[in-house]
Amino acid sequence: MSAAPVRLVSLDVGYTLGEPSGTTLTQRLVGLSPLPAREAKRVAQRILHALDPRSDATGTQTVCAALGIAPSDFPHDHRPPSFALWPGAVEAVARIAGVAPVVTLSNVSHWDEQETDVAALLAPHLRAHHPSWQLGFAKPDPAAVQTVARLHGRDATEVLHVGDSLDYDVRGALAAGAQALWITSRPPSAEALRLLAEHPGRVTVVPDLARAVERIEQTVLPSTHTIRSTTP
Repeated sequence: MSAAPVRLVSLDVGYTLGEPSGTTLTQRLVGLSPLPAREAKRVAQRILHALDPRSDATGTQTVCAALGIAPSDFPHDHRPPSFALWPGAVEAVARIAGVAPVVTLSNVSHWDEQETDVAALLAPHLRAHHPSWQLGFAKPDPAAVQTVARLHGRDATEVLHVGDSLDYDVRGALAAGAQALWITSRPPSAEALRLLAEHPGRVTVVPDLARAVERIEQTVLPSTHTIRSTTP
């Protein structure tokens, strides 16, 4: 089965377009948790990154319970690191925006985004910035991509999600019914190859952001960008 035409490109932010300048709240909590690091990160992505503490006063207690941390140990003193775009990131987003509407879809906690205005950094090329804590869903939950598609008047099958993580970006896109462009410089593992084989034609692997841009320009037909958009 051929993939649907791409009508919306969603971009991961962290380690796809740039990186934080210091330790994130997620990293601090993973370090405090007795769970294995990979499992603790998954828990944090699922709960912390989908949490808006402005409307959920007990959210931090839920996070601590899931991670096996005493509520008193939650890093309330956390100071969010600034976020720096990598060289060429703005230009890359601008080129993608030349062929399709572009949004960001980022797994990030409310606490860690306080020092960075991603939409401003990438203006005027973005249609919208969608952090997980505002959406209420974090990748790989399929509702993250599906919600973004709905907010922009598209079906999830028309979304191409671009990111660096197999566990979050690729699995999240596939679970939502979307297409994925996976940026990785490492040879795919046996696990990754099995996943790609299960979804023929829906995942493309490239080594870096520059190649991702080239691939999008080669395969996505230029759009008139007559796309409906609603801010969450």
